[in-house]
Amino acid sequence: MDFRTFTALRDAAAAERIAIVVRGDCMEPHLPAGKPVEVRARRVYLPGDVIVFRTRTGPLAIHRVLGWRPAGLVTRGDHCAAHDAPVPREAIVGAVCGHVAAIDRLRALMNLARIIGRRVTR
Repeated sequence: MDFRTFTALRDAAAAERIAIVVRGDCMEPHLPAGKPVEVRARRVYLPGDVIVFRTRTGPLAIHRVLGWRPAGLVTRGDHCAAHDAPVPREAIVGAVCGHVAAIDRLRALMNLARIIGRRVTR
């Protein structure tokens, strides 16, 4: 996705809900490929939220927020083995609209704790 298109998408999500279709299997079974979702920008993204962001190589990704780092949000797809590079604020389109279950928030925090634990024990 080119930067102009991404900027227009991000600006639209700041003003209202926008529709995006999920591609790929990284968020299955929660968000299967082909499922349309509504996305809206927020001021704060919490562990467990599912966000849409522009990756460093350009395409959009839909992954779950695990926590924060100074460089950006720590994210990972539910169906992915590894977490992503930190996602800076300016790369975020918005969060998928809808309720996030408390268990999903807890799992996100536990996954972040595992990542931190692995780094500390190295």
